Amino acid sequence: MGRIAFNIAILMLVLISVPLLFLERDSAEFVISVLALTFTLIFLLLVVWDVRRQAKKEMLGEKG
Repeated sequence: MGRIAFNIAILMLVLISVPLLFLERDSAEFVISVLALTFTLIFLLLVVWDVRRQAKKEMLGEKG
């Protein structure tokens, strides 16, 4: 599940970043794209944090 979420986040990151190169900075599309990029980065960080936390739990043999 974590790998799927990670792949989706990376795909969204690429798909959002490419149009940013061509949008005008004072347009509404640029603002929405920056917001989408911010939320995607937050989602990616949460996925990485959760996968690392779960891997550490499995390595230590904890349950929960």
